[in-house]
Amino acid sequence: MGLFGKKRKEAPPDDGIVVLKKTAPGTCGGTDAFQDTKVPKTIVSTEMILFDAESALTPPLSPSREFDAGGKPCFFSAFAAPAERGTFIFLSTSQGFRSRDRRSDAWALTDDPVFPALVAIVNEFDLAKRNGYHSMTHGLPENFGGYVDIRYGSGERIGLSDNQSPVVSFEAGQAIVSAFSRALGGKRVPLPDASDLREIRFLEDRGESGYTRAVLTVLPDGCGINKKVAKYSGPEVYESEKAVDAETVGAIKESINRSGILAWSGLPENGFRTGKNKKMVFVFEGGREITVTDGKILPSRLSGGFFEIELEMTTKH
Repeated sequence: MGLFGKKRKEAPPDDGIVVLKKTAPGTCGGTDAFQDTKVPKTIVSTEMILFDAESALTPPLSPSREFDAGGKPCFFSAFAAPAERGTFIFLSTSQGFRSRDRRSDAWALTDDPVFPALVAIVNEFDLAKRNGYHSMTHGLPENFGGYVDIRYGSGERIGLSDNQSPVVSFEAGQAIVSAFSRALGGKRVPLPDASDLREIRFLEDRGESGYTRAVLTVLPDGCGINKKVAKYSGPEVYESEKAVDAETVGAIKESINRSGILAWSGLPENGFRTGKNKKMVFVFEGGREITVTDGKILPSRLSGGFFEIELEMTTKH
């Protein structure tokens, strides 16, 4: 999810920031853009620890002066980060040039090395040359053109964003898609099957504001029982128990599969502090447990998986 460029709308008042475009007060539309001149344009480190990028891709022109992608993706979202047991990767692509419909999404927890190929792509296509450039055209979706957030063990970082134009070339985008496609076909770290799920334990610690604990037990018939205990700022403790139908249990299992939440353990923290500590423990047939905490750096299409399950276990209870 492009944390360097995704949330910043305009340049902060700091030396080294060059304002390239600025919308006049009261103007409808327009573009705000700035360049951070303090960031490096050449990356020395080869120890990449995060690759998070997405971009629309402008295909080359055909002889008829029309865009021709030749069946290749015209949009991609690619993510790679070290996890507790391997590397978590995600790739989403679409061949629709003017639409991001018909996307194909895939994730994996892989044992195969991924970052060396990505380091080579960054160097080959000089992705750091526009480092620090951020542009926001009002009236267009945020980061519609794309963003790049690449981090290294040395502390070096590549960050850029543009909600109007592609942030990488068509050729660079195809190289990224190819590298992730190869990694998705590599050796995977085995994870339990959601069909073997027996229990989910949810805990939210709000400090002085209390806590919420919920346990969903999956029954042999596919239904479940959800027990919740909650305490807020007062001394009262609230307890409840509710039957969960098979359709809801099935939706939770689908969310587990879709989001890849069982592979999130060990992913880097996103750095946002809310004063709440949330975690889930997934228990499977045979007693295997996987603990996942909230607040991880994740692609936007997967990050809602934790909340979807939390919602079913607590808010809807």
